[in-house]
Amino acid sequence: MDKMAYFLHNMSAVEKDYKSWFCYLPQSPGAREWGFFVLDAGYTLIPPNTPYPPGKHPDDHMFSWEKGRTLDSFTLVYITRGSGVFESRSGGQQSINAGDLFIVYPGEWHRYRPDPATGWDEYWVEFDGEQARRIMRNQSLAPVKPVHTIGIDNQILRLFLEISEAAQIQTPGFEQIIAAQAALIVARIRAHRFDSNPEARQIERVVQHARVHILKNADQCINFQRLASELGVSYSALRHNFKQITGLSPGQYKMQIQINKACALLRNSDLTVAQIAEQLGFESIYYFSRLFKNKTGLSPLAYRKG
Repeated sequence: MDKMAYFLHNMSAVEKDYKSWFCYLPQSPGAREWGFFVLDAGYTLIPPNTPYPPGKHPDDHMFSWEKGRTLDSFTLVYITRGSGVFESRSGGQQSINAGDLFIVYPGEWHRYRPDPATGWDEYWVEFDGEQARRIMRNQSLAPVKPVHTIGIDNQILRLFLEISEAAQIQTPGFEQIIAAQAALIVARIRAHRFDSNPEARQIERVVQHARVHILKNADQCINFQRLASELGVSYSALRHNFKQITGLSPGQYKMQIQINKACALLRNSDLTVAQIAEQLGFESIYYFSRLFKNKTGLSPLAYRKG
């Protein structure tokens, strides 16, 4: 029985007591092309002294505490009541309390369960995709640090519930909507990390100042060594932290801004290619044209005609 059929077979029993709901989604070509797609989502309210895990999920997602399991994708699990334990190959065993969110990583053996004395309330969403894997490829989101203490965050809880609701109703375009909501949960996890760590907040502030400076001066020659000095850090530290947060080095970030501006000018102005190159601070029209084609796959003139 496939996952969707399995869910439909069990849904009436699951919804009857309003304490558990889940949905396993078939993946349409459009969802996969989006680069970030949700595989399943749901919630379970586990009372004290209740067998765990509940026995209503597909075989490839069921597990026992003795054996654990390994999944092929990412899962976010948010605990809003109760306590328990989470264990993974890279992260070891950690206590879980209300307000903790743990991440199950692809290929990571893991297991988790509530304390029988308290039970717990869990909300989860499983996702994957090329874009999802790029987003999760971040130093602050690593298998060695799978547990994030974020407290009872009503905005994050609302996102979990909205994903479950949208997956249940399945209006047109819901796959992209719930994918965006799952990505927003990840973004809020990262935001909590910076909020709770003074050193991380300082790094974020330095990078943000650098980003604003580059944005305002993208058409000028920027001395990044001097910029780093003005921000009170070494250039190597600025470059490392800038790339960790943005995915690009400061020079690449500046170049991308220039290319984006060039695309807008080619589409929406009558400026010649030479004038655009000069306006954006490129050394020559030849260098600009070569770089533009390298980044977009088209020459400036071909891009304008397209």
